[in-house]
Amino acid sequence: MEIKNELVPTMHPYIPHLLNDITAAHRTEKPCQEREKSFAEILEEITRMKEDRTYTFGYFCGLRKEDLPPSDQLLKKEMKLVSSAFKKMMRSWNLSCWLPKGLPADLVYDLLIWTLERKINPLESGMVQFSYCSMDPANCLLGLHCTCLKRKASEDGGSFIEIKF
Repeated sequence: MEIKNELVPTMHPYIPHLLNDITAAHRTEKPCQEREKSFAEILEEITRMKEDRTYTFGYFCGLRKEDLPPSDQLLKKEMKLVSSAFKKMMRSWNLSCWLPKGLPADLVYDLLIWTLERKINPLESGMVQFSYCSMDPANCLLGLHCTCLKRKASEDGGSFIEIKF
């Protein structure tokens, strides 16, 4: 009996190479020893981080969006594997991303890959967190998974405070 190739789930042949590239994209330089900083130094670092963003995350880590296959060419388990490796690599650059639980694997994968095009200024200490919710469900990248759809307006008429980088 012959087994048809399309019935046997196999890994995309590019995945092992991609995982090696992501591993190679980890930050290798050791950030300086963290020391107690004054409030003025913290404000100065935040200002520098916001104003001096000339290069994309891809520039620093050496990956380009074009280096990764589109999500529609990968299996769900492949996207999860790549996304997990990508998040670990981001942490080596003092970056993280906030994504609500329960997002489809293809959306998580696409949003993570999109970070390669975001302009950043890597920090020596601390952590920068990417958020994909625009606080406007009609225009949010999370679409139907936007957390704003589940939040109720506060009774006192307060609003969200958002800092965009």
